[in-house]
Amino acid sequence: MLCDTISKLRIDVAILCEQYKNLAPPNTWPADADGQAAIWVQGGTPVQERPARVHPYFTWARIGGIFFASVYAPPRLSGIKFSVLLANITEEARGKRPLVIAGDFNAWSTEWGCRATRPRAPILLDSLTLLNAVLLNTGVV
Repeated sequence: MLCDTISKLRIDVAILCEQYKNLAPPNTWPADADGQAAIWVQGGTPVQERPARVHPYFTWARIGGIFFASVYAPPRLSGIKFSVLLANITEEARGKRPLVIAGDFNAWSTEWGCRATRPRAPILLDSLTLLNAVLLNTGVV
């Protein structure tokens, strides 16, 4: 279904979270160390830059002059491991502009439409503040 949608809408870059398998070449598919977060590049658009080493739970790539990051923070991560993940993302993202970070952080907050705020939300918001990033998620969960 995803393949059909990407083809039909002529999408060049898709950010995937909690994916189930990496696509093999000729697909351009930077993925994290766990195979949970990926960036699917279509249409012959070249990946200009990618991380020197593969990280768990996130990956990034510069495509068309824009830095894209895909993140999957599983619910099983402890608060400390979640904080470390966000510190790693922040470190990798520092100085990379323009920047799009997308993913499933498994962080709930009334600030983006959830019924309650859980402990991960303030950690996530603090990390976004360090990057001078703007939260665009306004969905209801």
